[in-house]
Amino acid sequence: MSPDLRRRNARDAVACLVLACVITWSLDLPYVLACLRHEAPSEGAMALTGLGAFGPMMGAALVALRRGELRRAFRPRVTEGRPSPLLTLGLALLGLAAAPALQLLATLLDVALGGSPSPWFFPPSRPEHVVALFVFSIAEELGWRGFAQPRLSDHVGPVRAAAIVGPVWGLWHLGMSFTQAGPPRVQTIALWMLALGLWSVIIAWFFERSGRSLAVAMAVHAGAHLDNVSRDDHGSYRLWALRLLVVLVAAGIARCALQRRATRTPA
Repeated sequence: MSPDLRRRNARDAVACLVLACVITWSLDLPYVLACLRHEAPSEGAMALTGLGAFGPMMGAALVALRRGELRRAFRPRVTEGRPSPLLTLGLALLGLAAAPALQLLATLLDVALGGSPSPWFFPPSRPEHVVALFVFSIAEELGWRGFAQPRLSDHVGPVRAAAIVGPVWGLWHLGMSFTQAGPPRVQTIALWMLALGLWSVIIAWFFERSGRSLAVAMAVHAGAHLDNVSRDDHGSYRLWALRLLVVLVAAGIARCALQRRATRTPA
């Protein structure tokens, strides 16, 4: 791939990230305005917020449409031979279990330190949670890993690409972070950007190791909805810190593996 094409692809990736945020924030606006007025959002506002999940996919599609490349927008160039179907299936199952397993490890550490968390798991408990598990995993990953990550990776490497995609992914949640109590605190948004920045590195490893399989990336994302700790309103600061620490260690391991893989992958 020529340097000019790499730069063009990187610009397209950045355009996708910007459009994803603009589209989703625009759809979130009625919900945000209701929250700022301390009112219950209408059904219409909630429906638009749900459509905001498609922001990354729509951003990628718009960029690809402008290039006349919509049909192959989500078919990133594979830098190495694809792994066997059995290995891909194994990576998908491992990815699906990644978030629940890491969060369980953090909970066990908290118990060892004298904590008594309850409950231990936060599976989908309402129909909308089940819908989100599928819709968010598919619609988001089409933009984040299906479009932006591989194009940035070909230009700056997988680690730096993940370091760009992750914080944007966290910032993308801005509108969804509003509640009837008011806007989110700066610390909340910063925590989202940090946590999803770390998870972006983990997903990037799964993505690259599977020959850039979108299904594997979607499985890792879905795992976070199978045990969604963002619904834990009563977790102690120590438990939240342990969760972040465990993910930090996992992301560090994934970063090292990604870096080794990048150094031996031909350009």
